[in-house]
Amino acid sequence: MLIYQKTAFDYNDLAEKLWLISNQAYTHGSPWTKTQFLTDLQQPHTDYLIAIEANEIVGFLGFSRVVDEVEITNIAVNLTSQGKGHARQLLKALIQQEKANDVFQVFLEVRKSNERAKCLYESEKFRVLGIRKSYYQQPVEDAFIMSTKLKTETMK
Repeated sequence: MLIYQKTAFDYNDLAEKLWLISNQAYTHGSPWTKTQFLTDLQQPHTDYLIAIEANEIVGFLGFSRVVDEVEITNIAVNLTSQGKGHARQLLKALIQQEKANDVFQVFLEVRKSNERAKCLYESEKFRVLGIRKSYYQQPVEDAFIMSTKLKTETMK
């Protein structure tokens, strides 16, 4: 599996592919529309890591960076590629990249019922910070707010 940045792709085509993967991967369908993916791809403060295998996009991780913090907005792997460690590789690639960019902390939200994803994040040192009540729609469900620190705080 190879990982590329969003700039290696045509954004219109990429938005379509990200939506298809997301719609297939999430139990309740994609939380974003194709238009929302396209708008996000065009933002200067957002980026995507795109997983490619056999010349096909098999997964992606979307995130936004503000100063020294990153928020993961989407992570999805197509159904036929799930269980092969692609989500873990994308997460590790993000963490490695953002450590080099002097990012202090990475945040994400995950459905309370998504045990598989929560276990992945916890195995990569993410911890639950709190709960956002009724964060998800269709169906309504709480979200765990999780984060991991990439650097330790130092007093100056």
